[in-house]
Amino acid sequence: MLEGLSLRARLLTLLGATLAAGLALGVGLLMLHAASRVRAESDSTALLAREFVATALASLEESDDPLPALRGRLAEVERLRHIHIFMVGAGEEKALETEGRRAPAWFAALVAGPPSVTRIALDGRGRLSGELALVAEPGDEIDEIWEEAWLLALGAAALAVAGFGVVSVVVSRALAPVSTVAEALRRLERGDRSVRIAAGDTPEFVAIADRVDALAETLARLDAENRALVERIIHVQDEERRDIARDLHDEIGPFLFTIRAGLGALARKLDGAQQDECLRIDAQLGALQQVNRRILGRLRPAALDEMGLEGALQALTRGWRDLDPKVVVGLHVAEAAAPRDESIALTAYRIVQEGLTNVFRHASASRVDVTVEQIVSGGKSELRVAVRDDGAGVPEAVREGMGLRGMGERVAALGGRLTLDSVTPRGALLEARLPLETSAPIEPLCDAK
Repeated sequence: MLEGLSLRARLLTLLGATLAAGLALGVGLLMLHAASRVRAESDSTALLAREFVATALASLEESDDPLPALRGRLAEVERLRHIHIFMVGAGEEKALETEGRRAPAWFAALVAGPPSVTRIALDGRGRLSGELALVAEPGDEIDEIWEEAWLLALGAAALAVAGFGVVSVVVSRALAPVSTVAEALRRLERGDRSVRIAAGDTPEFVAIADRVDALAETLARLDAENRALVERIIHVQDEERRDIARDLHDEIGPFLFTIRAGLGALARKLDGAQQDECLRIDAQLGALQQVNRRILGRLRPAALDEMGLEGALQALTRGWRDLDPKVVVGLHVAEAAAPRDESIALTAYRIVQEGLTNVFRHASASRVDVTVEQIVSGGKSELRVAVRDDGAGVPEAVREGMGLRGMGERVAALGGRLTLDSVTPRGALLEARLPLETSAPIEPLCDAK
């Protein structure tokens, strides 16, 4: 029953149920005590009335006019509470039935039950005939008990409501840190490591707040360590790619050129089928040189070192235009967008390279625009790199591709963020924000000997 309620609601529900049960129990005990009280009062009054009537009847034996004398004595008895005495058949029963009460009938029936009637025969007593009725009717006592009962019940209910209100305020204030802790954990889940909790002076919540703060500090330290590790890994990868590209350019390239030059000289000395065979080998070597150039371009774009980011992007977009003239490729590089940091420039180039590759492979677009500009966000300078097309949107395969995942890790290592989303009316937008602050020098993984 309480599964869907919050902790505060559960505590207050249990408190309210306990107070209501206590109030009902108190009223029930009061009713039981009232019933015994009414019975005791009625019994004592009836006993006293019977003794008084017996004495009165004994004194009427020698009276000349016993009936008026009896009525005078009965008038004195009427001053007693909770008792009514009358002669049966004298018309006094009606006065008893119409007597009003302050207590409701159900309460009177609950605590007193039906009236107790005692009949005394008058035949032979002072020349009187008929019956004398003594009715125990504790209406006054019931009215007093009713007034006491509802006043006590009203006071108890007021105290219960006041206590419930006080406890509700206390519980709400005591449990207020719970929502603070929950919000802090949600912020931690979203990646905000600057969370710090002020949990008040409750020892239990102070301990929880300390643990959450320690968790936030630990996660912040681990994030920084992971970012530094990823940055080192990327740096090592770039260095390895640079070394491999240098070897391919300085070693394999000259060897292939020398082989082709020697093969050309040999072909000029031969004729017929042998010369044709040399030309076929030369064509294969030419294709191998083209493969070597493409590998060099993927490992380390030479245009980036020679012409800078803008020139390298112009060469990259020109290559895609030549590959598929049906797709219009626009390039806009702001004048102040040239980053000084080599890692940022290389990352920007790789993002555009990966974005154009995905557009031409998956988007079926007719136009793609590349924008590189410097912006200010949150008081910090950032390099915005965007690749937008008018194609089919973002297929799931492209969103989860290894290339974009690697770009995301590279951007995150530089402290930036990478997003890929569909845009209206159609197409997709690949956008990266790279901070332009100077990166700290990367320490080598091991000391050089």
